[in-house]
This record gives sequence, C-alpha cells and structure tokens, in this order.
Amino acid sequence: MLLADDHVGLLKAWGRLLEPSCDVVGSVRDGRALLEAAVALTPDVIVADLAMPEVSGLDVCRTIKASLPQIKVVLVTGGGDENVARAAFRAGASAFVLKYAAVHDLQVAIERALTGDEYCSPTVRMKSAESTR
Repeated sequence: MLLADDHVGLLKAWGRLLEPSCDVVGSVRDGRALLEAAVALTPDVIVADLAMPEVSGLDVCRTIKASLPQIKVVLVTGGGDENVARAAFRAGASAFVLKYAAVHDLQVAIERALTGDEYCSPTVRMKSAESTR
C-alpha cells in the first residue's frame, strides 16, 4: 500500500492504523511524487488525499487507472458530497472515504477495493442505491 497526503500527521496516523493488516510500502506528500512512486513501487492499493499539491488526487487517479489499471485507488477527502464522490468514481477510484470517518471506513474501503467492489463512506448520501458511477 502506498499512502499520499500533504499532511505528515495524517500520513503517520494512516500508517499506524493500516500497518497491522497492510504492508505500507511508502508515503508521499504530493501528487507528482505519488505518480512517480506508483510506477516505481506498483502497490496493490493507493490511499490518497483528493486535494494534494502539484497534481490533484482526481488527476492522479485518472493517470494511474490509465497506465496501471490493476492498482486500486482509495480517495480520501476532508469534505465531500455526492457530486464529489461521483467524480472520484468516474476518475477510477474504488473507494471514497471522508477523513473524519477514516478510522472506521478506511480498512473496509481497502478490503472492498481489493475484492473489486466499490465503497463510499456511508455519511455521503448517494441518491441512488445503484453504482456510484
């Protein structure tokens, strides 16, 4: 797993949260570094902030899914609604998680992504029970 967020504290917290059950192969602080690390490390899953310096999480997701489609992308954001979630899934994300719910949602999102399912934090109200695409 590769982690990406411009806040060092969150990277450390996500690492502590995930390392008991996941192999964290690296962490980066901007979108450009994430693209480089994804190519070099080819992790199974990337957990990335939606709003990062250099290249946004959405743009990173689009690029990764075009060149390395086997990598699952979990996008995390400090705030988002149904429209933001739909944009994340259209970009190729397997999951959309709100940061304040990450302690409860992140592991579930990763597990679902690895099985080929989508996951969206339950507090994001989707108008349709159908696919988030």
